[in-house]
Amino acid sequence: MCKEIVLDVHALTPPAPFEIAIEQVTQLQSGEYIKMLHRLQPFPLYDILLESGFRYKVLQGEFGFDIYIWLAKDKLAGERIRRFV
Repeated sequence: MCKEIVLDVHALTPPAPFEIAIEQVTQLQSGEYIKMLHRLQPFPLYDILLESGFRYKVLQGEFGFDIYIWLAKDKLAGERIRRFV
């Protein structure tokens, strides 16, 4: 079973969304993933995620973008995210 952690940062101004995302991804455990609600696409975050062993998927969402983030080695979370797309 996977656990979804929702980060609603759509109303925050930079750099707060970036800082919150970085803090939260470092705490992810196996079987967990983040759903970040953001009004913009945080392109600098994407490179850092990939370089640090994470994966992400972006979907159009209610507030702009729903960004799903999980550990690259976490097959369970990765499979759960792929079901959304």
